[in-house]
Amino acid sequence: MKNILITLPLSENEKKLFQDKVKDNIDEIRLSFIDETAVSEKDITSADAIIGMVSPSLLKNVTSLEWVQLAWAGADRYTGPGVLPSDTILTSASGAYGISVAEHMLSLTFALYSGLNIYSEQQKNHEWKLNCGKKFIYGSNVLVLGIGDIGGYYAEKMKALGAHVTGVCRTPKEKADFLDEQYTIDALDSIIGSADIVALALPAGESTYHVIGREQLLKMKSDSVIINAGRGSTIDTSALTDALKNGTIGGAGLDVLENEPLSPDSELWDMKNVIITPHAAGKLEDEFNKKRVIALCADNLYRYVHKEKLLHIVDRNTGY
Repeated sequence: MKNILITLPLSENEKKLFQDKVKDNIDEIRLSFIDETAVSEKDITSADAIIGMVSPSLLKNVTSLEWVQLAWAGADRYTGPGVLPSDTILTSASGAYGISVAEHMLSLTFALYSGLNIYSEQQKNHEWKLNCGKKFIYGSNVLVLGIGDIGGYYAEKMKALGAHVTGVCRTPKEKADFLDEQYTIDALDSIIGSADIVALALPAGESTYHVIGREQLLKMKSDSVIINAGRGSTIDTSALTDALKNGTIGGAGLDVLENEPLSPDSELWDMKNVIITPHAAGKLEDEFNKKRVIALCADNLYRYVHKEKLLHIVDRNTGY
C-alpha cells in the first residue's frame, strides 16, 4: 500500500479529482488530505509520496520518500544537501504560474513606462501635474533573461506590442518565433548595453546568482529599466540600489528581492523610480493559478500511480 500525503488546500470536488486519478488502483493507494499547517513528522515519515506544501525542515530525517510534488515553480529550497534522500524524485509546478507572473511583469513594465507610480503619488497629494517622461514599448529593445514558461509568455507579449525582443537562455536551444534574437548567458555582458528593458525570469541557483551585478548595471543604458519576477538572488541588491540612486539606470519593477521581506530601512522603498510588489506575481491563493496547479499535480499523481514518467522533474544539481 502506497501512502500519498496531499497538503494542497482543496475543496471536496477538488479532492475527488485526485481520488479519480487512483480509482483503478484503489487497493494499492491510500490518499491522506492534511492541511499543511497540521502536517506532523509522523505524517511525513509514513508517506511514500507528498503532493503540495511541506516545510523542508520536516523532510531532513525522511529516508523512504519516493516522490515529492511541489505546489511552487521554484524548487531551490528543496535541492540542497540533506533536504531529501538522493533517490527521491522531486517535481515542481513549473508551467502553472507562467501566465500569472508574466502578466505581473507586464504590469510593472507598463507602470514604469507610463509613469503610473508617479501619478499615483500625485493623486495622493491631489496634484494635477503632467509627467513628460512617458516611454513606449513599441520600438524598444527588450532583453529577457530566462525563456522558460514565464519569460516566454512575457517575451511573446512584448513582441506583440512591437518591441524588438532578445532572449537569453542558460543553455542553447531552438529559438522561438517570437524572439528576434537569442543568446546564451555568457553573451550577456556584450548585449545588455543595447537593452531598454531588462526582464528577469530566472530560477535561483549557483549559475544565476547575481547574474546582474555592478558590472552589468554599469553597462546598461542610463534610462533603461529592470524587471524581476524570477528570484531575488539573481540581482545584487546593493549594486542595484546604488545604480538606481546614482542614475546609472532609469528604474526598476521588483516583485522579488534578495532578502524577503524587504527591510523597512531599505532605500529602495522611497525611490520614485522603483515599484515594489511583495512577491505577489504568482500565488497559489489566486483561483486561476490554483486550478492550474491542481491540474498539474493530479496529472502527475496519475503518472506516479501508473508508473509513467513524471512531468517537471527537478535537476538537483541545477535547482530547476
